[in-house]
Amino acid sequence: MTKVLSYIFIAPFIYLISILPFWILYLMSDIWYFFGYKLFGYRVSLVRKNLKLTFPDKRTVEIDEIIRKFYRNFFDLVFETLKVLTISQKQVVRRVELGDMKALENYRDKGQSVIISMGHFGNWELGAARFELADYPQLMAVYKPLSDPFFNSLMSRIRTRFGGDVYAMDDTLDRMREDRHKLTAVALLADQNPSSHNAYWYQLLGRKTPVFTGVELLARRFNYPVIYLRVNRLKRGRYQLNCEVLSDAPTETGKYKITHEYIHRIERDIRSRPEEWLWTHNRWKRKPDN
Repeated sequence: MTKVLSYIFIAPFIYLISILPFWILYLMSDIWYFFGYKLFGYRVSLVRKNLKLTFPDKRTVEIDEIIRKFYRNFFDLVFETLKVLTISQKQVVRRVELGDMKALENYRDKGQSVIISMGHFGNWELGAARFELADYPQLMAVYKPLSDPFFNSLMSRIRTRFGGDVYAMDDTLDRMREDRHKLTAVALLADQNPSSHNAYWYQLLGRKTPVFTGVELLARRFNYPVIYLRVNRLKRGRYQLNCEVLSDAPTETGKYKITHEYIHRIERDIRSRPEEWLWTHNRWKRKPDN
């Protein structure tokens, strides 16, 4: 019954927002920025704590500037993601340009499937939409199903709108086996929190952090090359995709080497543009046993 009510009352509202032009969406984002950040301080204490621990040498005024930019980007991200529900292919291509994608193109030309390692950086949803519209392997986005069926369906719609598909995390191995005959790019957001039973602790942004190793495990199982895909924000509403190889032969790569390579890349990007990362997640709430 709850799902039915969600579709009746919430879905039309979300689609109404989605069909609005970008200039109105950014006006709405500015309003949410005022209320969410300025007035109610949504998770500001957590964001500030994370930034202070990550950048201990930065002055308070510098931290405040990063926080301000982060919340600007954060609310833009929300409305840009909803826009993917109805955005035209032409708009996606205009708003997300292809930068250095030579590594991926080389594997495509060889007929080689790959694993894409991404982060919560820039706008990964809009970046994925642009990926799907390019002449690249079919994008298969690995995701953790949401508890709310309506929003789970909504996000699946966003992630499959331009020809991609989704793998529920627990079904990924089976789905990859089924799709071995296809040319695919299996994408994972590798900076997510892993489950407790398979956490690997490594240094991220100066702190011991439980690191997700799913990318490495899948790469070794199927011997698919691993590519790091970065979605750079050029300016408001404009992005660029760039990629680089993390491992060409995973089965011949030392244990955790792929994971380390990913961590080094995402940390490099975060330190370069800290306002682009998703600081509202309580990334360091868990501590290593020893």
